[in-house]
Amino acid sequence: MNTFILKLGSVPYLNARPLTDWFTETEAGRAVGASVEFILPSQLAPRLEPGDFSAGLVSAVAWVRRPQLRYAPGISVACDGPVRSVRVFSQVPIEQIKRVALDTSSLTSVTLTRIILEERFGLRPEYTAMAPDLDSMLAEHDAALLIGDKGYCDYDKSLLALDLGEIWKDWTNLPFVFALWIGRPDLLTDTLCSHLLTAKEWGTAHLDDVARRRAQEHGESLERAQAYFSHAIVYDLGAREEAGLKLFAQKVHAHGLFGDPTAIK
Repeated sequence: MNTFILKLGSVPYLNARPLTDWFTETEAGRAVGASVEFILPSQLAPRLEPGDFSAGLVSAVAWVRRPQLRYAPGISVACDGPVRSVRVFSQVPIEQIKRVALDTSSLTSVTLTRIILEERFGLRPEYTAMAPDLDSMLAEHDAALLIGDKGYCDYDKSLLALDLGEIWKDWTNLPFVFALWIGRPDLLTDTLCSHLLTAKEWGTAHLDDVARRRAQEHGESLERAQAYFSHAIVYDLGAREEAGLKLFAQKVHAHGLFGDPTAIK
């Protein structure tokens, strides 16, 4: 019987798997004694401060809003251009967007959507929090945000698809950091950070293996999973990613977006 001495939480999306599979799929990773629970980011973030998890791979904005927490160095779920899985789908041209449905699963992407639409495009639409179902979201809204596996799906080609990673890069010339390993400093220890870095190094060296193992589970073909890992997602957290994270934090402050993003004003 396994005795887990570390509890890790993670977003339940395909893009997280290269950072978590080492713990469950390798002898060395299993020896660490960590369990991994997959939870929507909006549900995972509030459980970090109470210490329900030693660390959570969760929305970067959770750290922006809780700077007393720590994030593990050198690791992120980021993009440096199109991310492919965080997109706003619109039935109308950008300048005509007046009502937007926001995926209740999300934290960082909800916040990024509001910043981009309001600051980049000069829009102040009405926002509604909704479960991530595109047909229902667009029934009474001009546009809808979807993230993760649902954001990566193919939809009606007549819809305008705004890739938030691509827009951020064109706007700022910086990567965008969507998720980090975050936790209380007493729980996210240097030793745990070292394990998380080992997991990232193993995962990024075995992306094709992770894609083969996980693609069907997440509703994707092997080819699309491989392309996603290889051409969309960045797992490092270097100087440019840190600069992008800092700029995003500044914009969160400037827009006053500190509250529960599902409590739309």
